[in-house]
Amino acid sequence: METGFVYSENFNQYNFGEGHPLTPLRIELTYSLMKAYNLLSHPQIQILTPKPAKEEDILRVHQKDYVEKLKELNMLKKPSYMALPEYGLGPGDNPIFPGMYDAALAVSGASITAADYIMQNEKTRAFNIVGGLHHSMPGMASGFCIFNDIAISIKYLQNKYPNIRIMYLDIDAHHGDGVQWIFYDDPNVLTLSFHQDGRTIFPGTGHVEETGKESGKGYSLNFPMLPGTIDSVYLQAFEKIVPQVMDAYRPDLLLLQSGVDTHFADPITNMGLSTEGQEKIFKIVQENTPKYCNDKLFAVGGGGYNIGVVARTWTMFLAQMLGHTISEPLPKSWVKDLLEKWDDSTEEPPSLLRDRNVWIEEKQLKDPYWQDDLEFHTDKIVEKFENELIPKIKNPIN
Repeated sequence: METGFVYSENFNQYNFGEGHPLTPLRIELTYSLMKAYNLLSHPQIQILTPKPAKEEDILRVHQKDYVEKLKELNMLKKPSYMALPEYGLGPGDNPIFPGMYDAALAVSGASITAADYIMQNEKTRAFNIVGGLHHSMPGMASGFCIFNDIAISIKYLQNKYPNIRIMYLDIDAHHGDGVQWIFYDDPNVLTLSFHQDGRTIFPGTGHVEETGKESGKGYSLNFPMLPGTIDSVYLQAFEKIVPQVMDAYRPDLLLLQSGVDTHFADPITNMGLSTEGQEKIFKIVQENTPKYCNDKLFAVGGGGYNIGVVARTWTMFLAQMLGHTISEPLPKSWVKDLLEKWDDSTEEPPSLLRDRNVWIEEKQLKDPYWQDDLEFHTDKIVEKFENELIPKIKNPIN
């Protein structure tokens, strides 16, 4: 399977500054691990050099005043502590930094490059690891996201290929709220988000009852998971629901936001997946794309704030795309690179590519019914999907 991999050294310009969770080091060390496993020289890979998005691409999603404000801030010579809450900018999640408009254009352009590659080639895969900024709204930044590269690339495709049907699948621990709301009334974009329950985490949305409006009613789907959800519970629900939704909707392509902050060691979320479980999630997606999604898979990155997890899991994702299995041990050259650059003493450097949740046994000893609660919660949502939500996709009410 031919796979396009989008990469540029300019990706490190998307940088909110020292101490921010969305550090460019995530991308740098992911790229170096892919290289250490020789994936970037695989005969089936095409390295795609992106171009920045054009302003007209951005304005299909984002409001003119917001874009103009970012262009103004782009000219700053040093980081600023000013607060512009009306635009979601300032100290906290989205600090202002020089060149932020150009950096956001580069990320959005990378996703457009992947989208073009997918549509211009038969039976293809594409991966833009710097993309996946799913929180940004039309008029403001949100949750580390300046521009919503996902919505921008979808609007780009809709403009170029009228009536294209796109399924957007989001596996980030945080609900893909920006993408959902932008396409909430659009039946040609089905959004399906698996995430940590919004009652326990930012952005506080993604409830089962959020199903779309007007002609888009029934095409917004959410599967909120309880904090601590482990591989076995997550995978059972995912494997039941995702193929059924794909089959019911039959999109022209699948766009996957592959955030990996669902890992048990992520510092800002509370999920319980292992890298082995995350690899299996992607395998389910990969196996079902030829059956239901015109054999076109366009993946972007997303969240993930344990750097070792991000690098390992996205490397396994790329290997899956190439039909290649990578094995232990982790390459010594990469481990050396990681240890030289990783200065976060709160994280333990990884020793294995595929890990397991070491906290499960302790959790079960403290609360023997803990896993039962997880299973009961997911079973109830699976039942709602199968009996109510998926039938509405097959037989929409006009």
